[in-house]
Amino acid sequence: MKVGVVGLGTMGAGIAQVSVTAGHETVGREVTMELAERGRATIERYLGRAVEKGRMSAGERDSALARLTLTTELAELADCDLVIEAIVEELDAKRELFAELDRITRPGAVLATNTSALSVSEIAAATEHPERVVGMHFFNPAPVLPLVEIVRAARSSDEAVHIAYD
Repeated sequence: MKVGVVGLGTMGAGIAQVSVTAGHETVGREVTMELAERGRATIERYLGRAVEKGRMSAGERDSALARLTLTTELAELADCDLVIEAIVEELDAKRELFAELDRITRPGAVLATNTSALSVSEIAAATEHPERVVGMHFFNPAPVLPLVEIVRAARSSDEAVHIAYD
């Protein structure tokens, strides 16, 4: 599975870390490469700590980091199977992003929001295919807390929900 993560701040970097550690090719998108590199540095720091504590080998850390690609272009997410949004908690910004993700990703891709407070159904309504939108609320810090709340929106398909659970 190829995973996209939009936003590499505290939550997005943690989500991307979970993804690469699980073995998924992951594309992290930020608005600037400086912010993207900051997200990668956060992931590197936490994976380095895991090596120091004996929870992962240096080779596993290096392999995980090799699965992370950074970009500033949303188009780089076009072939992802799952895209998880972790941007600012503003409905308009999320709706704009989801409308664009809906246009550029393949029809079977699942689009997920990490929101904890906004309506997933309202975010999904900005797309032409709201059935593929779900909530995937990771708890902070995502790499430490193995809890993810899956939110079925009003029009989420069973398939999208199952992919999010998997």
